[in-house]
Amino acid sequence: MQRIIIGTAGHVDHGKSALVKALTGIDPDRLPEEKEREMTIDLGFVFLSISKEEEVAIIDVPGHERFLRTMIAGANSIRMVLFVIAADEGIMPQTIEHLDVLKLLGIKKGIIVITKIDKVEKEYFTMLFEDIKKLTKGSFLESAQIYPVSSLTNEGIEELGKAIKAVCSQVEPLSDNGIFRCPIDRVFTVKGFGTVVCGTVISGRIKKFELVEILPIKKTSRIRNLQVHNQSEPAVFAGQRAAFNLMDIAVSEIIRGYELSVPDYLIPTQFINANLFLLPNTPRALSNNERVRLHKGTGEVMARVTIFEQDKIEPGKRRYVQLRLEKPIVAEYKERFIIRSYSPMRVIGGGNFLEIYAHRGGRFNKERVECLRKLETAEENEIVEINIQYAKVGTVNEKELMSLTNIPAERLEHHLADLQNRKTVLRLKDNTLIHQQTLEELKVKCLDVLKTYHDKNPLKFIMGMGDVAKALGISNTHLLHTILKDLSMERKVELRPDGARLYGAGVKLSPDAERLREKLERFALNKGYRSFSLKDVFNSFSGVDEKKIKDLFNYLLTSGIFCEIKEDSYLYHRLLEQAKERLIDYLKTKGTIRTAEFKVLLGISRDDARDILDYFFTKGITIRTEGTHRLASETNPVPK
Repeated sequence: MQRIIIGTAGHVDHGKSALVKALTGIDPDRLPEEKEREMTIDLGFVFLSISKEEEVAIIDVPGHERFLRTMIAGANSIRMVLFVIAADEGIMPQTIEHLDVLKLLGIKKGIIVITKIDKVEKEYFTMLFEDIKKLTKGSFLESAQIYPVSSLTNEGIEELGKAIKAVCSQVEPLSDNGIFRCPIDRVFTVKGFGTVVCGTVISGRIKKFELVEILPIKKTSRIRNLQVHNQSEPAVFAGQRAAFNLMDIAVSEIIRGYELSVPDYLIPTQFINANLFLLPNTPRALSNNERVRLHKGTGEVMARVTIFEQDKIEPGKRRYVQLRLEKPIVAEYKERFIIRSYSPMRVIGGGNFLEIYAHRGGRFNKERVECLRKLETAEENEIVEINIQYAKVGTVNEKELMSLTNIPAERLEHHLADLQNRKTVLRLKDNTLIHQQTLEELKVKCLDVLKTYHDKNPLKFIMGMGDVAKALGISNTHLLHTILKDLSMERKVELRPDGARLYGAGVKLSPDAERLREKLERFALNKGYRSFSLKDVFNSFSGVDEKKIKDLFNYLLTSGIFCEIKEDSYLYHRLLEQAKERLIDYLKTKGTIRTAEFKVLLGISRDDARDILDYFFTKGITIRTEGTHRLASETNPVPK
């Protein structure tokens, strides 16, 4: 079955619905209100047979300006258009606006239909043909055939039907190799079956009983039944108009504009970078941070437009922008969108999404603009590399790449294998991917970070791992390890269990700091085997800035001159080494020692003696048994 959706377009009351009925024998106006008002206010769907085996769906859209939102929702899925102009009225405001929408959505095939020819003299057609040629010049309809018809008398309808079949044969069906996606344009209930949603499948395929995710609300449901043209089908695929009977979800939870996809593929977003073209007939320039109505798929959402490198977009110009959405949506790379002005509501432009999950801000970020410039014209293999190179957090996994690039898994794996073979991309231990250029840039940044740290903290040997990661703006521990490991192998960084430092970096003390260091060491030496706390140091140096004391104290602690024997209890390392030697000599002679005996040996309090013995025990120098200590090894040094 041919997978083509045909859409109508044109001004209100130009005979679109009557034309569809004349072609198919079915009235697309299904709502009582539409029949009462003789005006299409919602989307109508009918099917047209173009051969014994094939048929196409026709979407009839409303022409009134108040329902342009609905028109855009329908036009998003069409591959070919019947562009309708009434003979008795000619080109009208919505004729022009609908053509703008079709051009912005990238429609490539169409037929121009002049309706209501029974209401005018045929001599009038010459003037109308000239107006149509002027309107469509430079557009996809410039060379389109024009068919005058009357839905009342059926004049020209048979010829139009043949032309539709001919053009349909020129339209290449959508590929169903991609990930399943279907924007929802109708939601209703069927007694005994529950919730039913309808839409046109724009990508991939899906089978009956499979799971689908309703987005952006991220709720999962199973497909109870599938229908195409009122007939149950085991599967549906790209290009088909389908109805989905969903299980375990209420009709009140779904609205037009939501989307069906496979679970855990699309991620809702509120910041998208894109290219935006402002229509030449737009009355004024679009200013930075202006509020607009964004149409994507079958939905509409309010957004602010942040313009890269400019303060405004002039009519007829194209610029890179960031769309800051007021509500989350789901989207894919290169997907088209349309914007309408907030007030008065009119179509003013449109474009393609380029970065679906964008950083907020950075209007004058040249790197971001360069990324968007590359994405706009990239081939498929280049798209994969660009998305890895400009990944938001430095790394990206394969599942995220599928969402970013809209490339199926098999082809994505092929591109990744090629990039890894060329050593353009590196796969980390957690299976995330990083571009080699990004890795090199992070290594340079890491060296700068460490140098800055040493310059600002002259009394500190090591920059902690957490501080390094924070300064680099990365959270992936595998990436941090790769950066530091590479720099260590290049003898540019020394790795320590608790952090890193520049290779060969040392502490440089100022003359004042050197004098204070001597005083602190003298203080510790005078304490003998009696422990002291940081508070004791502050009290002994009450006239000195506490921050200077603390920084220098930490330096002495890190360098091993002071040793912490328990929390906030310290000894001078040289004295602790002497205490260890006296303890070992005693144990070699006596075999064991108690706290009371060690107290007498060193001439200190019982508490200090117990703390020192406990320290030696925790470091593996002694073994403690029933209140006594005995020697564990004769060669263990005092750890620094």
